[in-house]
Amino acid sequence: MFRWRDCLEGHILIGLLASTISWVSLTLVTFSTPYLKSIYFLTIPTPELYFGSYGYCPSDISGPEHCVGSQLGYGKPGGEITEWLTRTMILFGLAALFMLLAWITLILSLLRVGKFMWNPVYFRTTALLGSLMAILAESFALSLFVIARRKYNDEGIRAKYGAALWLGLVGAISAFLGAAIGGPAYQGNYMYRADRRQAYNV
Repeated sequence: MFRWRDCLEGHILIGLLASTISWVSLTLVTFSTPYLKSIYFLTIPTPELYFGSYGYCPSDISGPEHCVGSQLGYGKPGGEITEWLTRTMILFGLAALFMLLAWITLILSLLRVGKFMWNPVYFRTTALLGSLMAILAESFALSLFVIARRKYNDEGIRAKYGAALWLGLVGAISAFLGAAIGGPAYQGNYMYRADRRQAYNV
């Protein structure tokens, strides 16, 4: 049976807030340029290019017919963008999916639905997987676009970071916080007992 007071516990609020922020942030990064033109990792002025998760566009108002992508992994003739690193951007989508699952399992736990009833295992497992993927994805993105920006700057082209890089960082930190300190508390029903007739071994 659902109880509102369960939702007001600190670890539940942290879990709900962190998983929601992480899921939204990682989803926006996943659908960055060429889908959402205003969200990108890196931009250069000459020629005007915006680099996203699955491709790049010549301007933030150009149509999809002018963009390179949408595809898993892309490169650029100058060599500033490393193609194999762009393939790792799919981890943002996987992380977003796991954080959505974590959010759903937490809601089901609060609603006390079947085996999800106040069981922290489902939330913690999906949130942990989501946070690991988000941290990996953000690490690869930082490596890719920090190096790319340095290469462009060495060529005299002033490259700038976009919102996607920081949204990914927010998503990774939120996912980690949700997995570490959010979700239902562990209760005796889920602790180990050597025998049903014995007390819990805690």
